[in-house]
Amino acid sequence: MLKACLSQVRRHQMTRSRKSDLAQPSGCRGIGSADPMSIAALRQVLAEKLGERDTRRFSDVHLQNLLDKEYSDEGALQDATREGLQTPPALPPALVDKVLKVFGQPGKNSTEDEAGPSKKPRTEISGAAKLSQQMDEVLALLKSKPASKPRSISNVGSAEADSILFELNFLQEDGNLACPIVVPAGSPSCCPFDYSQHPSEDAGTPALLTHHQLQLHQFGVHFGRSGFQMYDVHGRKKDLQVTAPSGLQYNGGVDGIAAPYALTKAGAFTEMRIAYEHKQSEAQKQLYREAHPHQFQDSLSEFTATNPRELAFTGKRKGQAILALLAAHAMNSYPVLVDLTDGVVHHLLQLAGTSLIAWTHLSPDQAYYKQALWLKNPQAAERQNLLEAIPEADAAPLKKMRLYKPEAATLAQLSPELLEDLSPTERLARAFHVFNNVADIASPLPMPDAVAAWYG
Repeated sequence: MLKACLSQVRRHQMTRSRKSDLAQPSGCRGIGSADPMSIAALRQVLAEKLGERDTRRFSDVHLQNLLDKEYSDEGALQDATREGLQTPPALPPALVDKVLKVFGQPGKNSTEDEAGPSKKPRTEISGAAKLSQQMDEVLALLKSKPASKPRSISNVGSAEADSILFELNFLQEDGNLACPIVVPAGSPSCCPFDYSQHPSEDAGTPALLTHHQLQLHQFGVHFGRSGFQMYDVHGRKKDLQVTAPSGLQYNGGVDGIAAPYALTKAGAFTEMRIAYEHKQSEAQKQLYREAHPHQFQDSLSEFTATNPRELAFTGKRKGQAILALLAAHAMNSYPVLVDLTDGVVHHLLQLAGTSLIAWTHLSPDQAYYKQALWLKNPQAAERQNLLEAIPEADAAPLKKMRLYKPEAATLAQLSPELLEDLSPTERLARAFHVFNNVADIASPLPMPDAVAAWYG
């Protein structure tokens, strides 16, 4: 049907051209005298194959160039050669490549055209083959794209973290108001940890992890075989990795992990149940300095309004905790709870459904009671949980964040198993989000009809 229409247009062009030849004196005909109907018809042919966006790259002068070379319909364009398109007046190299890529064969030359009978017959490409070809091009771009330098999650401020949550459509909720943590009467009493006895956060981390375990044990959490283990991972600064919707990459670490028993430290990062981020408050640092003045040559600082005595959930502390939570969900098969603490004040973070819930300024009793409930869930001690075995509210963030695994795992993000967890509309949007944004394609791929039909 399209070819018949184009042939009719071409005959119309020739008729108009002959009439114009009679009406105009010799030497008056040229590019400026092109038949608008011919240019419009050729532009429509290009739009069918290239899409409107790429077709706009061809000016009327470019189209007249093609018409002058008798490339006026799809069949003629399929027979185009690089030499033919580059003869004066030549198309720009980028447009030559575009025509050959979509209509012709990039390896063609005029010698092959002259061979006549030896030329291989052109075969129609099926819709599935075209889709496969486009996917191959995308995967090649993904593999060839140079890796950008990841940003450390420890340098992420609260505003940047808020922006990423907005892009991911996670609503921030105040857990103290929405679902306050109430410790039942008669529950064990937990004691705070004295971080002021240690010169730095890293130096005090082993003791603080032991403290966490002792407090949880009071609430009935089992550590050891068939239970949990506390992993000291404060020296691993890049094991947590995530890619934001914008394409920016982040990596970092946490100080400790509560995870099933007998894992390696690398394995613990993929089976996290609770992630601990330790921060000494300014008050604790000051107390240590006062107790060990010989270790510090500078004078002891005074506390001010901008130097709070209590661990605050603001700035880079908040940003780091949020990015650690997002990265943990991208890498794990079970929901993760994050505890940002100085051993006295605890800030707990959890993803549930489409929300990030933050319980701030908790007492040790509240924090460890919540953590004990989290670990005493029967599925928490199991490894490599299946998403369908996890309640939907807990599984939803895991499904979403799996699409934002590090770029090294981008190819895995395209697997049907992951896309099947999403609705048809989400599958379509997420798949092409990965193609266009992660691959950083200058001209985003148009949606192939075969893909739209499959997902629809």
